[in-house]
Amino acid sequence: MREIDVVFDPERKLFLYFGVAFMAIAVGPFGTYEAMGLWDRTVFWTLDVMGGMVIIVPVLHVFYHSRLMAGLPSLVRFGLGVALGALPAAGFITLLYGTIGADLQISTPFPVLYIEVTVFSTLLLLTEFILWPMVFGTPEPQPAVVAAPHEPVPVSKSPVPALLTRLAVEHRDAAIISISMQDHYAEVTTTVGTALILMRLNDAIDLLEGYPGARIQRSHWVAKDFVTGIERSGRRVEVRLQDGRTLPIGATYLKAVQQSLGFAVTDVKAPNGSEAARRG
Repeated sequence: MREIDVVFDPERKLFLYFGVAFMAIAVGPFGTYEAMGLWDRTVFWTLDVMGGMVIIVPVLHVFYHSRLMAGLPSLVRFGLGVALGALPAAGFITLLYGTIGADLQISTPFPVLYIEVTVFSTLLLLTEFILWPMVFGTPEPQPAVVAAPHEPVPVSKSPVPALLTRLAVEHRDAAIISISMQDHYAEVTTTVGTALILMRLNDAIDLLEGYPGARIQRSHWVAKDFVTGIERSGRRVEVRLQDGRTLPIGATYLKAVQQSLGFAVTDVKAPNGSEAARRG
């Protein structure tokens, strides 16, 4: 299941939300161009867009990452989170129309306004969490906070890579086996299953934060603890994993992979070349 990467990225919010607000100020939709001067429109649409998002985004983050909702598909959690946040946001916009926008004489029934806010917010937030990272990539992981010298530093025996926190709740106590690219998505295989997350492989590896393993090809990374060997069949060299899968090693990666994983290449004879052909 493809996970929507719902994260708090101030850069995206700055450019997207202000961009939408500036467009609304310039165009003056819903009669605001005729009924308001420039500065009144500036106040109205800044509060409309920014205020609405200030209400919706925290609700979406809490709902989407809630353990109670972990069993729902990613897109369903996303849609329900936006719809839930749009309810108080529509109330805020109704109040805004009654004060700054009183001259507009808007007669839109609240249920219709609620649907409009939900649809608009969904499109804006899908742009933020799907289109933006596809075009500009994902933010760099934040550096760890170092405790003051006089404070005891807690020691964690099993640090959890930041990548696991981006996956569904059921993966967060699991171990990572491999990461493989599927179009624009990183397929993360853990000891409890697989999950797809919209992210480049380089960004996913950065979020592993030193988790032992190696990039074996431009589209694959494997965890050292789950590798059972490196095999050559004809021209093809592969890593064999504990779960029975094999993943190809790029020729330019082979020497570094052997050093990182601590395995020599073992020649494997494929009967009549059929197995090698199927893998190829």
